Amino acid sequence: MIISSETKNDRKIRRIAIISLQGIGDLLLSTPLLKELKNDIPDSRISVITFESNRRILDGNPYLDEVICINKTDTNNPIKMLALICGLRSKKYDLSICVYPGGLRSAFLAYLSGAKERFGQDLAIFRNYKWLFTKQAHLDGIKHAILMNLDFIKLLGFEPGPNKVELILNLKDEDLNAANSFLDANGIHGEEKIILIHAGCSKDTSAYRSWPQDRFAEVAEHLGKMPGVKVIFIGGDDDLEGINRLTDMLEIKPLVAAGVLSILETAALLKKSCLLICNNSAPMHIAAAVGTPTISVFGPTDSRIHRPWGDNHVILQKNFDCCPCYYPFIDDTLNETGMRNCWINKKFTCRNRDYRCIHSVTVGDVLGATEEFLKRCK
Repeated sequence: MIISSETKNDRKIRRIAIISLQGIGDLLLSTPLLKELKNDIPDSRISVITFESNRRILDGNPYLDEVICINKTDTNNPIKMLALICGLRSKKYDLSICVYPGGLRSAFLAYLSGAKERFGQDLAIFRNYKWLFTKQAHLDGIKHAILMNLDFIKLLGFEPGPNKVELILNLKDEDLNAANSFLDANGIHGEEKIILIHAGCSKDTSAYRSWPQDRFAEVAEHLGKMPGVKVIFIGGDDDLEGINRLTDMLEIKPLVAAGVLSILETAALLKKSCLLICNNSAPMHIAAAVGTPTISVFGPTDSRIHRPWGDNHVILQKNFDCCPCYYPFIDDTLNETGMRNCWINKKFTCRNRDYRCIHSVTVGDVLGATEEFLKRCK
C-alpha cells in the first residue's frame, strides 16, 4: 500500500533532485531508487542531475521526469556552475539525494540547490561537512551500491517495496534494429553464440581496474577459433585505440562494434548475446540490466558493492589478505574498510606495488568460466 508523503513525512515532497556526478555504471545503479521513489510518492516530479556523457542511459526511463546535464569540464567553470545553481534553485526542490558514490562536489551542489531536505550517506568523506545534509543514511556494513541507494527510502519513512529490485534501462525498437543490422551486415544470423568483450574501463581508474590487454587478446584468440562462436569487441570511441592495439595481436580478427554502435545500441547487442567478458566497468552493469550473463575480472574494488546485479554472473577476483582495498568514499567509516583502504593523501596505490589481485587472474580462469557458460548457452 502506498502511503502519502504527507502522512509519512508530515510534509509535502513533490520535487526531488537526484544528484549523480559519477560514471554511467554508477548512474544506472541509481535507477531502482527512482522507481521506488515514484512508487512511494507517485505525484512527485523527479529530476536527475548528471553529466552530459551519461544522458542516454536514462532515455525513456518511466520513473523520471527530467534530466539536467552538465559537462564534466563545467564543474571547473564558476560562471557555468553559478548558472546551474541558479537554475536548480528556481525549481524549488523539496528533496535532494546524493546517490552512491556521492562525493563533496555532489554534496555542495545539493546544498546550493536550495533543497529543503538533503540526503546523503554517513561516510567519512563528509565527517567535517555534515551540515551539507539534513539527514544521512547510516552505513552499518558492506552491501551493494543499489541497496545503499535504497536506504534513502527509509529516511522518508518508507520501506523498499517487496517487488524484485531491477535496473531500469529502456531499449527502443531503433536500438534493437541497429543491433540487428550490425549483426546482419557481418553475417551473423542467429545460429552463432555471440560473446562480447569489453577490455577497457575509465582512464582515471585503468591502472587498478584493467586486466592486461594481452590476456584479453589470448581469450579472444581462443574463443574466435571455436566453431559456432562469434567474438565482438564493444566500447565507446575512447576504447578504439586500445581495441586496435589488442586486435593487432590476433591471428583471427574479431568484429568491432566500438565506435559503431551507440551506448543503447550496444545494450541491444548485449541483449542478443550469450555472454560478456569484461573488467569492472559500465558495460558490465548494462549487461546485467538487459539480463546478459557476465564474467568480470575484479581487482582492488569490493565486488560486494560493485558486482553486476542479479544472478548468473561470475566474478573473478583473487582475494589476498590485502584485498579488496579500494574504498575512496567509505574510507574508514567501517573498521573493515579502514584496515584495508589504500587511499593515501587522496591517491590510490597498491601496497605491494604489483596489483596482484587483478594480475593473478589467469587466462585459464576466464576460459574455464566461459566454457561453463557455453555449455548452457543455447
